[in-house]
Amino acid sequence: MLYCNPAYPLTEVLNNKGITSDMLDERDVWFIWTTLTSLGLPRATPHLASKLVTSYAAQLDRIGQWEWAVFVAQHLPAGRSATIRRLVNRNIVRNTTDRVTVCEEERRCLQDFGVEGALFHCTRALHAKYARNWSKVVTWYTAAGMFDAAHRVLMDKLAPQKIVSREEGDLVPLLTALNEHKYDIKHWEKEGGIYFSYLHLPSVLPQEEEELELVRQQISTTGHQLNNLPYNSLPEICAVNMMGLRTCTLLFEAWTALFGDTENRELLLTMKTFPLPSDYWINDIITKLSSEIVAQEQMT
Repeated sequence: MLYCNPAYPLTEVLNNKGITSDMLDERDVWFIWTTLTSLGLPRATPHLASKLVTSYAAQLDRIGQWEWAVFVAQHLPAGRSATIRRLVNRNIVRNTTDRVTVCEEERRCLQDFGVEGALFHCTRALHAKYARNWSKVVTWYTAAGMFDAAHRVLMDKLAPQKIVSREEGDLVPLLTALNEHKYDIKHWEKEGGIYFSYLHLPSVLPQEEEELELVRQQISTTGHQLNNLPYNSLPEICAVNMMGLRTCTLLFEAWTALFGDTENRELLLTMKTFPLPSDYWINDIITKLSSEIVAQEQMT
């Protein structure tokens, strides 16, 4: 009818009542509409186009062809991003352990349909969040380029807890990946960057005096920076005190190796700036150093 009479309503042409006996089958209507559109014939209104696209995408989704539903959703005149995100969220394989494995449907979306990979990373981060797998949440947010979100999860859910449980090694790959984008992260220097510096302190002090002096400076700077970390919740308080204790111990060992029993005043002033638990042995050393300095001053 449209061929014979260009004024024939497009809504009648794109009504599946006259095309198929299955009122839920939108295939023929979809193909007719895309053919007419490609030929430059009268275009459907945004409302009619949205109805056609969403109906056919929903049909494909119901029968398990969700990747083709994504392709169809790309033809939406408006709101296509949200629709595609919902399709991916519902159907993507919940692979939160291996960022290399890609299912065939995802590969088609990425390579053939041009869907951004960040969308799939965000979906996996969402699944990991539901599972409370915070390490994977950070991993997938980082892969998606959502560095601020990854950093926030790391600080709120992961970093203090890992320090307290003595599993700080798990933080190294997460912090290393975020450190590559540190200029894109708010408060990195006052939060994640401090953890990054702390975890890169040496476990064994070098023997060469020049290297040892550099390490001493690194330890002193890191120990002072620990005061900038959040100190509100119990895990945060315990983590900061544990890091302060280790840093103070390292500084004492490095200082002793460099200066012996001399320069105690500067050592004391430096150690007093570190956050420390109030009932630990290192405080006895600080008290002893203070007494020695007072005694020396009285003698002079």
